[in-house]
Amino acid sequence: MDWAAAVSQIGFRDPEAARANLARLEGRLSPGVVAALPTLLAESPDPDSALNLLERLTGAPESYEPVRRLDRSRFLIHYAIAVFGYSQWLGETLIQNTDLLQNLGRDRTLDRSHSREDFLEHFARFRSRSFETDISLLLARFKKREYIRIMLRDVLGIAPLAETTAEISALSDVLIEEARRYVDGLLRNRYGTPRHIDHEGRVVDTPLAVLSMGKLGGNELNYSSDVDLLFLYGDGEPDPPGEITNREYFIRLAQQVTEVLARVSREGPVFRIDLRLRPQGAEGEPAVPLGHAIRYYANVAHDWELQALIKVRHSAGDLNLARDFIRAVQPFVYREELNFAAIETAVNSLEKIGAHRRKRLAEVRRSGGIDVKLDRGGIRDIEFLVQCLQRVYGGAETWLRSGGTLFSLQKLHDKGHISGKDFHELSQGYLFLRTVEHRLQLRRGQQVHRLPPSEADLRVLYRSVAGEEVRDRTAEAFVTQLRKSMAAVADIYERTIHNQQTQQRQEREGGEFRLAPPETGREKSYQQILERLAADAPALYEVAAQRDLTTHTRRNLQRFLSAAFTSSERYAALVHNPEAVGRALRLFQVSDYLTDILVRHPQELDTIEKIAAPPNGDQSAALFKPEAPGGAGHDPMFGFLAAAAGSRGEKLAMLRQHYRHRMFAAGSRDVMELRPVYESLSEMSAAADDAIAAALNIAGHPPGFAVLALGRLGSWEFDLGSDADLLFVRDEQAETEPLIKVAEHIVEALAAYTQDGTLFPVDLRLRPRGTEGELLVTPESLAAYFSSEAQPWEALTYTKLRYVTGSEELALRAMTAVEDHVLRFANDPAFGAAVRTMRAKLEKSDSEPNFKVAPGGFYDIDYILSYLLVMYGVKDVQGNTRERLHTLAARALLSDDDCATLDAAAELLRTVGHVVRLVTGRSRKALPMGDHPRRVSEQLVSRILRRTFRDGLERELERTYKLVRPVYQKVLGIGE
Repeated sequence: MDWAAAVSQIGFRDPEAARANLARLEGRLSPGVVAALPTLLAESPDPDSALNLLERLTGAPESYEPVRRLDRSRFLIHYAIAVFGYSQWLGETLIQNTDLLQNLGRDRTLDRSHSREDFLEHFARFRSRSFETDISLLLARFKKREYIRIMLRDVLGIAPLAETTAEISALSDVLIEEARRYVDGLLRNRYGTPRHIDHEGRVVDTPLAVLSMGKLGGNELNYSSDVDLLFLYGDGEPDPPGEITNREYFIRLAQQVTEVLARVSREGPVFRIDLRLRPQGAEGEPAVPLGHAIRYYANVAHDWELQALIKVRHSAGDLNLARDFIRAVQPFVYREELNFAAIETAVNSLEKIGAHRRKRLAEVRRSGGIDVKLDRGGIRDIEFLVQCLQRVYGGAETWLRSGGTLFSLQKLHDKGHISGKDFHELSQGYLFLRTVEHRLQLRRGQQVHRLPPSEADLRVLYRSVAGEEVRDRTAEAFVTQLRKSMAAVADIYERTIHNQQTQQRQEREGGEFRLAPPETGREKSYQQILERLAADAPALYEVAAQRDLTTHTRRNLQRFLSAAFTSSERYAALVHNPEAVGRALRLFQVSDYLTDILVRHPQELDTIEKIAAPPNGDQSAALFKPEAPGGAGHDPMFGFLAAAAGSRGEKLAMLRQHYRHRMFAAGSRDVMELRPVYESLSEMSAAADDAIAAALNIAGHPPGFAVLALGRLGSWEFDLGSDADLLFVRDEQAETEPLIKVAEHIVEALAAYTQDGTLFPVDLRLRPRGTEGELLVTPESLAAYFSSEAQPWEALTYTKLRYVTGSEELALRAMTAVEDHVLRFANDPAFGAAVRTMRAKLEKSDSEPNFKVAPGGFYDIDYILSYLLVMYGVKDVQGNTRERLHTLAARALLSDDDCATLDAAAELLRTVGHVVRLVTGRSRKALPMGDHPRRVSEQLVSRILRRTFRDGLERELERTYKLVRPVYQKVLGIGE
């Protein structure tokens, strides 16, 4: 092959070396793999590094097996180029551990994140197969091997930032736990088990807990972070006195665990460990008893030490001991009154950081590099601001107490402590800066936060952050974008923190205190808003000045109007449309979810106007409405996206924006029109279907490929916050690797978090063999699986299988294959018992009140439906719960009385669940605990169903459970 043109188009820094490497690879790899290289290298942020490492992988003496795997599973070359192009550090790990290619090819677990339990299982298997006796080396090697899978999910866009950092944190917890177990085993063998006498006079084992703070404590660990740990052990008099005291035992344990984790082996250290956040810092003992730690934080600790406890959590050892400590120190971290100490800490720290930055300024100017962590407007400023706000308000509002920065930002915004504009700037700035930080650290596995000085390295970094779309942009554009983002963060930080000393004085003098930015960008007081409206917009003033507005409505209206004052265009739109603002008051009263969308996107006022338009008016601009439940509506806007001009990134942004609009329209109609729940869920399901079809079109819409739905989407009952349970099907004759890439692009388009938000989570675990199974299935493989391997729960689950997009003929073959072979369960005498056992396990899975799993809850109805469909071999039944119930009754498989009971119960449960999501913006298992959301939820359910709950909605749910459970027991043969 003539590589000259390809080398020129890809843009290698060293074209001669690239041509030589490509020529060598041409003799080692199959023609199909070689043909894929130009495209893959063009997409790589660093094609030179990717090609060099690939040449080394295939040129090593033991390269036969990895080359064979690359030829057999073509998608692996994509993974290899991604690893090599983003990380020379992990590229070396892949070259030294080529069996990882086999793992990636066999397990195909890139579609989901791994939990702590997954990592524990993986390490146990890894250790059992290793002859290595150096625990530090073993842990470090395991970490780097797991990092390859995590970084692939990260750089391929499968996992958003929060999921990536949470997975790194879960892996780190396991590494710490394994080090603790190892050291504890050695010490017990030598000194025996440490014991003490508890408060009841019993001799019990003395527990130890390892708590994490900082980024690990917030589940936000980087690829190369220091790990802040605190070792705590239980109180009590030792009995019997051993060779060493409990104090000596646990000090040795803490020291040795730290040494295991920090010691440099051939694979490098597992972590850099920092114990300086323990009581008394560097002068304190490495392990402290629980009582001493609590007394220290109650009486001695500096305020900055208390602030560090915002992110404290259990990482290893005894969970109960960790919980006891965290509960005990919460009152010292958060105070019921407004916490001025937190403001003083923020101001003092800002001054110290400023002095430190001035000392570093000369060095920064010489290097020309920006430090994304420590420079003005960097990561540390955002994290510090969030922690300060949490401590100021977290005493009175316990919901604000959480560890993660992004999650905490969202909560502060939800409670009105951060304006919509500031929330957007801070959250997007944090995502951007953390992504840059990750890409910097992935390059060589070093803890770096400063941009590289060279133009070439900056361009590699820019492409690794923003993708191929910025291939032709200069490094200067990247630096400009970064400076702009950090300047916006710095402005918010300084006006929110620096000016609080004045606010503090006002509070001490008896005035009303609110931690807020100055006039230039803060949310104005309601009186200020009214004064301006009275002067500028009398009609809008009449809306805002109504005396009968509830406190909650006024608060949300204030948020909305304050956001409008941030730009003249926004404000003008409101001034010219006061009627729409008046109609939005109902949304402000009922739904924080819809309010948040309006605050960020005031143009949705037009949507409210269209909903309120009389039905006999001009319908040319009417809102898209789907057909009756069971039929997708095919929104033409979604169809336009794939054909529209623009990059893939621009199309995905348009997709997210239009889907958000569709969900806002659906939710607004629910509040304003009080329509039945199945109509609402059908509209939301149609929107999800259209979004999936658009994602497939953007990915290329190849032949021989179909997307099917299961779960709530499969039954046309998709809701706010629902996961989309999808099944990807390919034709037996179609080439697998290109279609895998299409499937991955669909998942990324739907589930990845961007500045335009995300559409919805995608769950692929319902495919045959779950996460261990093939990402793509065929009708033939489905038939084989359901004829012999499928479990009873899968037979129930697949009764909701339906076509969404792609090849309809292929989807029909897949559904027929399942239907034909599910019949075997009807002839299995153990099927009923298996279903009852599954349902019983679900009941025990959650002890709290739960719409779904409670006896008589929605799962009872769902199990009845699916069980009867399978037992009687009912085919071609699709639609929502009501339609399926009526189908069974029409075929005399369910009595009219039982059908009516289940129909009324299902409508109530679905309405309650939907309303709670609409009110709170989150999927919840039970009614909200807060007075306002609980009261509003009950009122809205009552109005939608046109029913009055004299004893309250909670009691009505309990009565419903008692009516449903006997029907479930009768149908499933319980008690016979």
